[in-house]
Amino acid sequence: MQFLCYEVIPSDNSSLNCDLYTLLPYFCIVIFVGNKPDGSQIPEIRETEEEKKLSAGDLKHKYFALARSRFIRNPPVVILNKDKNWPIELSRRVISEWRIKSRTRERILSIQLLVKMIEGAKFLQTVEDTKDTQGIENVSYFENQCKINGKLFRINITVKKQKSLNRRFAYYYSATELEAKK
Repeated sequence: MQFLCYEVIPSDNSSLNCDLYTLLPYFCIVIFVGNKPDGSQIPEIRETEEEKKLSAGDLKHKYFALARSRFIRNPPVVILNKDKNWPIELSRRVISEWRIKSRTRERILSIQLLVKMIEGAKFLQTVEDTKDTQGIENVSYFENQCKINGKLFRINITVKKQKSLNRRFAYYYSATELEAKK
């Protein structure tokens, strides 16, 4: 049995709360959390020394395998968003979209926080499905923040609601750096 934990060092040496978050039966991640200006907490993760040795492609392959094994289930994994009190299912599509669009190391690493980001995401708006996708009633947008490798990121989450069922599923998940590069 192998047990891996990520060492995460706070960038500002402030006192931080620690949340132990189990991803797989024998794989865990330690997420340290700092505070946002409004007093809520920002999760922070960092790349391990072993991961720094991997190419971006190998890093993506590692986290794609992890995401598939952890999040793609039958029945689907359901996460309760605290802001709207909505159960949101994880779909193959959200993992596929993340895989296709994640080109930077930080975006690749962001998948580790998928559950925590959906749980704590702030609701932005719900709009009609402008693409007229069969079976989709509307599309909702959520936002959250985290730090990855010491950089602040906005996490964008798109959730689609089906017409026939009272079912919402995560469709899109991405990380966008907020702090200007120096």
